[in-house]
Amino acid sequence: MTAHSNPQASAATALSQLLTEHPEVVGLTWSINTLGVLEGEQHAETGHGQVVDDCAQVLGGTAAHTVLSRAGDRLGLAQLTTTWRDVPVHVWASYPEAPIGGAL
Repeated sequence: MTAHSNPQASAATALSQLLTEHPEVVGLTWSINTLGVLEGEQHAETGHGQVVDDCAQVLGGTAAHTVLSRAGDRLGLAQLTTTWRDVPVHVWASYPEAPIGGAL
């Protein structure tokens, strides 16, 4: 079975190439789901999802940033959905956001 007929093998090859060619893309936990989607995630204590912006520079696409609010807590979320080397990729990071009108 070739990598082209097995989506998980194609994603594994793409991940290997990504990490070899772009060692500056760090801080993500990578996985490959059963459909062959390459997934990178980060649960950060600080920052603003910059790792997702960095991935967009390497992989192509545009990162989307949003803030979720609930009961005074604010959570930032950055996401990127793209295709790289014929492999679907989804990268996301969550991070704390400062409360409205206050410092974090």
